[in-house]
Amino acid sequence: MEHRTLAHAAQHSSEGRAAATLSRRSFIGLAGGGAVLAACVPLAGCSSDLPEAAVQPWRSPERETDTRRFMLAHALLAPNPHNLQPWIADLREGGRIHLICDGQRLLPQTDPFGRQILIGFGAFIELAVIAAAQRGVSVKVDLFPDGAPADQALPKDSRVATLVLGEPGSAPADPLFAQIVRRHTRKSAYANDRALPQTLVGNWAETASRFGLRSGLVSGAAAMDPIRRITREAYEIETTTARTWLESARVMRIGPGAIAANPDGISLNSPMLRALHTLGLFDPMEVPARGSKALERVMERWVPFETASGFLWLASADNTRAAQLAAGRAYVRAHLLATAAGVDMHPLSQALQEFAEMRGPREALHRALGVSGQTLQMLSRVGFATEPRGPSPRRSLESVLRT
Repeated sequence: MEHRTLAHAAQHSSEGRAAATLSRRSFIGLAGGGAVLAACVPLAGCSSDLPEAAVQPWRSPERETDTRRFMLAHALLAPNPHNLQPWIADLREGGRIHLICDGQRLLPQTDPFGRQILIGFGAFIELAVIAAAQRGVSVKVDLFPDGAPADQALPKDSRVATLVLGEPGSAPADPLFAQIVRRHTRKSAYANDRALPQTLVGNWAETASRFGLRSGLVSGAAAMDPIRRITREAYEIETTTARTWLESARVMRIGPGAIAANPDGISLNSPMLRALHTLGLFDPMEVPARGSKALERVMERWVPFETASGFLWLASADNTRAAQLAAGRAYVRAHLLATAAGVDMHPLSQALQEFAEMRGPREALHRALGVSGQTLQMLSRVGFATEPRGPSPRRSLESVLRT
C-alpha cells in the first residue's frame, strides 16, 4: 500500500553511496558537513515537513457540500500501493459515481496482476460508503459493471465499481467516520512490549468475517520471528531486483518542490537526502547490489519494521477480483478501528507480491500462517509507534474527477 518502505531504504542507501563517492572524489571539506550544509540552506530551512499543498486534502474534506464530492474527498485519503492514487471518479451521471482505474497509475513489476491496486480501490470504496452514511445516504456498490479483468491482467482503465446513492435518510452514521482524517500509516519503530486491546483484536476478526475473509494475529517472539525472517528476505528481493526497484525509483518525489508538484508516489523529504540529491550524490536509479554497502544500509533501515506488538493478516478463500476489493474494504476498516483505539498499523506487502522472484517468500508466508490453499491479501505489523508521523501526500479532489 501507500506505506511502502523503499523511501526509507533510498535515504539510507543514498547516504552510504554518497560517502563512498566523496572518498573517491576527495571532496575536501564535505566530510565535515560544510558542502552539505550549504546545499541544505535553501531547502525550506532543512525541514522534513511536507509542503502544505500536498497534505491539504487531509485538512477539511468535510467542507464539500455536494454529497458525491463529500464522499470522494474522504475516499481519496485511502491507503494504496506506492501512493499512486489510481482513481478516476466519473460524475457525469446523476446519483452515481463511476469509479475507473487509471491505466497510467499501475505497478506492472511489483503488482503484475493488479491485486494490490484493487485492494486500494476497496479501501477507497469503503471510505466513500462511510462518508455517504455520515450524510445519511446509503450506497449500493455494483462491482465491475463491465465485467471483471482477467485474473492475470492488469485492471487498466477498468470500471471497478459504480456507486449508486440512495435517498436522504437511508443510512445511519458510521461511528468510524471521524477516524478517516486521523488514520495515518506510522512507519517508525513500534514498542515491542505493549499488548493490543483484546476488544480491538475481536473487532478485527468480526470485520474480516463481515467481508467474507479470515483474519489472524501473530504475537509473541517465537511466533513472530519466522514472519520477520520471511518479510526481511522479501524486502531484500524487491530491493535487489532491478525492475522492481526501478519501478519505485521512477515515482520517487525528492524535496518539497517535487512533492508539491506531484503529490503522489514515494515522498523523500529528509534534509540530508535532499542535500545529497542537490549535490548530485544520490541517484535513485542506481539499484542496490547484493553484497554492497548500499544494500547493507537498506537492510539496516528494515530493522525498525520488525518491531511490533504483532502481525495482523487477512486471507480470502480464493483470489477473485471481488475478494481483492473486499480485502481493501476490510483492511481500511481494521485500520480505522485501530486508529480509534490508539493503535498503529503498517502494511508489509513485499512477501505477498506475485512477481516471479517473490514466489519463495510468498509460499513460505502462507505456510507459516497456516493459510496454504488460500490467498493472503494483507499483512501488517500492528502496535504502538514510538514517534508520530503525519499524512502522506494526496492529489486534489479536482484532479480525480470527470464531470
